[in-house]
Amino acid sequence: MTRQRTALNASALFRKSHLAFGILSFAGMAAAVPSIVTAAEVKAKNVIVMINDGAGWGTWDATAYWQYGDRDQTPYAGFPVKYAMTTYPLNASKQATHNNDSLVNYDAQKAWDTSPNADKDLPFKGYAYLATDPTDSAAAGTALSSGTKTYNNAINVDNNGKPVIFVTLVAKEQGKATGVVTSVPFSHATPAAFGAQNASRNDYHAISHQMLTSGKLDLIMGTGLPGFNSNGTDCGKLVKDESAVGCGEDAYSYLAKAEADQLTSGKLTPAGASQPWKVIRSTDEFSQLANGALRYEGPLLGSPNVAPNGTLQQGRQAAIVGKDVATPSGDAYIRTVPTLKTMTEGAIQHLSKNANGFFVMIEGGATDWSAHTSNSCTGKGDWGNSYNPNCMGVEYGRLIEETADFNNAVSSVIEWVEKNSNWGETLLIVTTDHDNGMPMGPDAQKNAFEAVTNKGKGQMPGISFRPTGNHSNALVPLWAKGAGAEAFGSRVRGTDAGYAKYVGLNDGKYIDNTDVFRVVKAALDGSAVEKVVR
Repeated sequence: MTRQRTALNASALFRKSHLAFGILSFAGMAAAVPSIVTAAEVKAKNVIVMINDGAGWGTWDATAYWQYGDRDQTPYAGFPVKYAMTTYPLNASKQATHNNDSLVNYDAQKAWDTSPNADKDLPFKGYAYLATDPTDSAAAGTALSSGTKTYNNAINVDNNGKPVIFVTLVAKEQGKATGVVTSVPFSHATPAAFGAQNASRNDYHAISHQMLTSGKLDLIMGTGLPGFNSNGTDCGKLVKDESAVGCGEDAYSYLAKAEADQLTSGKLTPAGASQPWKVIRSTDEFSQLANGALRYEGPLLGSPNVAPNGTLQQGRQAAIVGKDVATPSGDAYIRTVPTLKTMTEGAIQHLSKNANGFFVMIEGGATDWSAHTSNSCTGKGDWGNSYNPNCMGVEYGRLIEETADFNNAVSSVIEWVEKNSNWGETLLIVTTDHDNGMPMGPDAQKNAFEAVTNKGKGQMPGISFRPTGNHSNALVPLWAKGAGAEAFGSRVRGTDAGYAKYVGLNDGKYIDNTDVFRVVKAALDGSAVEKVVR
């Protein structure tokens, strides 16, 4: 059975969310409503969206080769739904421009243009095209979570400055448990896009306040609480020449001191909750949550013992943590912080207690931080050297480490679904928000769109970045399986022969990042997905 859902239906569905979460808007949701509806209606009990932030297709390949020896061995390789995805923003402004003009787009012919270009860093016209006005994580996260194209910097705010409905509110309205998990600060752009609304991604204190107090999230995991540096060392026990990142004034970059103090003293209770946030920090606590030994009926915040303005592993100092030839970077891991896999297992253990099901976004956020080193400290790109302050060079090894941890988290989710749920009631989407650094083969500066070289499991693949230090609007992959996943077929925007030829993860069919929201919302509602008419 199929049916057309009208704006009135949508308005009625979200009336309570309007009242509970402030001024909201449907701008962007109905901006391009197609006229034909298709796909059987399938209602999902659980929806899990996994985002490997900043992972271009070469990042996925390089990690697959190192971790498994082949791209066909990844946990999502056999998923029945595989598409490429466009990620461009509405415009590249840093603030609302108060119009609906789409100033950035995706042109497949321009994207794969192998004609020479004068820029030595972007020696082919296709490279230069993809690097022009790329999306940031805020606009991309907003597109994924709300179906709204907007300006760079916006967190669930449209280009007229109005807040928009996002998927977490849809799930909460249905009585589901909700959460966000990340390997970076929890008020950073991507987790923020699934827990807040703000005109600027950089308003971290307001974003974290909203995430912690609105009552729309039952679980938050990510860095943010102070006390430790980027090596996981207690700030009061730093050794000579050890980084003080996270131990000074920067300790409260992403979370205000007053709220950090409230959290750690057990005195911060979100709206509608009868209990305050429970805080867990140690690896043991995360492990106990994951195996069911630690249970809590109220909201739960997990903030690992590592720099509050950093990542789980990406920012560690080799001189402090030591060497380990078994890791892609050759540097030992910090042993006192949980993996993204363990955090994911704990999050699902906590959220799945809800009889109505759950929605969770899980982000491998530090893949993007490693990719931002593609300029090797040349100072190029919006982020400059902020993710690689010691200018130690391009982080190919840590890029692979971050995606490998993400892959392990995906494996644990699949295992949970098959042991504790089923694909008829749970939808899993695996993707990224955008490309970063355009990772390709070792000679891609000479050979246009050269593929990453597979040198076997456990061996560093042949890889290179375009040295921009920044994102691109290149197509990225998406895999999906479970309740409602087939509805992505209704949202195909075109077929890109270049993607099929050079990337080969599917036949070139692509969707847009706003379609993730549309498919997820339809799965949560048990409604049909509107078909794109081409």
